[in-house]
Amino acid sequence: MSEAKPNALVGFLVILLAIFGVSSATLAAVLNHMDTPRFIASFSTKKVTLPEFLEGKLKSAILIDVRSPEEYAEDRIGNSLLVPLTDIQAGFGVQQIRVIAQRYIQNNHTQPIIVLYCTRGMRAVKAYKELRKTRLNFVVLEGGIKSWRLAVPASKDAEILAQITAPGTKIITGN
Repeated sequence: MSEAKPNALVGFLVILLAIFGVSSATLAAVLNHMDTPRFIASFSTKKVTLPEFLEGKLKSAILIDVRSPEEYAEDRIGNSLLVPLTDIQAGFGVQQIRVIAQRYIQNNHTQPIIVLYCTRGMRAVKAYKELRKTRLNFVVLEGGIKSWRLAVPASKDAEILAQITAPGTKIITGN
């Protein structure tokens, strides 16, 4: 009988830890405006923080906005290009991004780092998961345009981006 009590206690502790772990992951997902599976998947997503991006840690960066055309019309980061998540999920957005990268490589002889962003990050993580099989170099801007706007007013976008994005990206279009 003495062995039954420790086994029951261990079982209870395992269940308690599992509940705590699931609750913690769910809370963290909610705080990051994601569902729990997407939050867990985001751990394997390459990301760049706003300070890293602003310090110029990425060379030859091209910004891709994966939000809707309406959101893009309201506000966007500088001369970023629009390729909505819905287009990426449908497949033709993937081809658009390939064309953008190929044009950049032809002009600059180097592969760009494609920085995906949305409002806060959830759609950019989804886009990243769709695009990672293209073998292009992608990262997600942590915090999306919300974080960007807290640090950079729209009037300063061009000045800031001129120092840190790929030269000539303003002439690259998805068409």
